Amino acid sequence: MRALLHRLPAFASVQERLSTSGLVATYVASLIVFAIALAIRAWFDPVLPAGFPFLTFFPAVIICGFVFGVRQGLMVAALSGLAAWYFFISPGRFDFSLGTLLAMGLYLFVVATDLTLIYMMKQAYRQEISTREEVQRLAEQQEVMAQELDHRLKNIFATINAIISLSLKNASSADELAARLRDRLTALGRSNLLLRGLREGEDASLQSVIFQALEPFAIVGTPRFMAHGPRVPVGGQTVVVLSLILHELGTNAAKYGALSVGHGQVSLTWDIETAQDGTEQLVMRWSESGGPPPLAPQPGSGGFGSTLMKRVIAGVRGQTEITYPETGAEVRLTLPVDMLRPAALPG
Repeated sequence: MRALLHRLPAFASVQERLSTSGLVATYVASLIVFAIALAIRAWFDPVLPAGFPFLTFFPAVIICGFVFGVRQGLMVAALSGLAAWYFFISPGRFDFSLGTLLAMGLYLFVVATDLTLIYMMKQAYRQEISTREEVQRLAEQQEVMAQELDHRLKNIFATINAIISLSLKNASSADELAARLRDRLTALGRSNLLLRGLREGEDASLQSVIFQALEPFAIVGTPRFMAHGPRVPVGGQTVVVLSLILHELGTNAAKYGALSVGHGQVSLTWDIETAQDGTEQLVMRWSESGGPPPLAPQPGSGGFGSTLMKRVIAGVRGQTEITYPETGAEVRLTLPVDMLRPAALPG
């Protein structure tokens, strides 16, 4: 039924506007319908009793209004009323007697009712199409959201698995393992809450990710922490990755580095730089000062933080450089700009 209605110009115009030639064709066709109705009425006039001047014009108005459109129906209704008045009510003249005016009033009431019902039917058809499109859009959006949720859950579980595996290698007791897992999973949870607060298609700023990740160390907004760099949008699982890395850097600094003493300081700067191959890269520099002299790890060994950074940054075509000058640990992270909002967490 819907396919049949869509073939009619009156209902096809609901979804897309008719072309000029198509619109002209509907008016021409309506005039032809009116001419046929007039010819049939004239042909039957000798055998019809008085009182049936609109006999063939009512169907003509309904057909034109339903098939071609309400405006075309109005045109045929006007022409039909004038033709019936002049040719069949008072042949050869326009009679203004009471009986004629009553007949014309009845005619106007009937055609106005018919065309109003047709107009309401078109409005219902338009609303049905709009509702169907909205339902389709919501279904597609729900499917996308379900896929995104499934995708994020897989990434989160993969990250949790990596956290557990790496924590087991570096924990000396069950209590230490529990404490490390609690802190790292809390950091993971905060990063996902940051993602949840974003609107669809919106990205977090790198500064907000930094402040959120380092908030537990009570250095944000104090002279002990300096952060500087341009606004860089970050989205998707990169927010989770950077949050975990920054949390681990803060944890290491609080245990062994600049944040383990009262006068230590941390500087974090970032900028967009152009590499030798012409690609743009985000370069982040973490520098500690004022703390105890750092001890470089033995070759082949590495804690959770360095292992995580090397795995994740390499997975997004980035690089990690960690040095241990006497002033304090320094970390240089490099990420391609096109990987700041990846669709998936790299393996």
